Amino acid sequence: MIRVLIPSDGEFYLYINDCKKLYEYNQAKIQDSNTFDFICNNTFFYMFVCDIGLIGAIYYFIDEDGKLFLNGFANRKMHKLNLECLKMSLEWFDTDIYAQAQNRASALCLLRCGFKRLKENVFVFIKSL
Repeated sequence: MIRVLIPSDGEFYLYINDCKKLYEYNQAKIQDSNTFDFICNNTFFYMFVCDIGLIGAIYYFIDEDGKLFLNGFANRKMHKLNLECLKMSLEWFDTDIYAQAQNRASALCLLRCGFKRLKENVFVFIKSL
């Protein structure tokens, strides 16, 4: 069973060191120059865990044009769980959600969750219809 933790949850801090290490390991791949502390404190940050431990995290933020974007990172070999986590989090917002895929695996994950390609590596999940 997947559990969702946010920074204000006490259990969040049981996994924070592993999550920070995972973020820092993937930081260049997801092209985010912000610190782990910054994304925890300044985005809608969701950590996903299950019985086997940390799955990963997804964080949502508003870009300079006022669009809701997401970014995320996860442990390897958890593709099915990643899809479940992403699909779950898409239900929490009532606006279109944008994402930039930095690699083929990320693009496939977005497409499998209902995103449409806008251009090159930019995708949108349309909620405003």
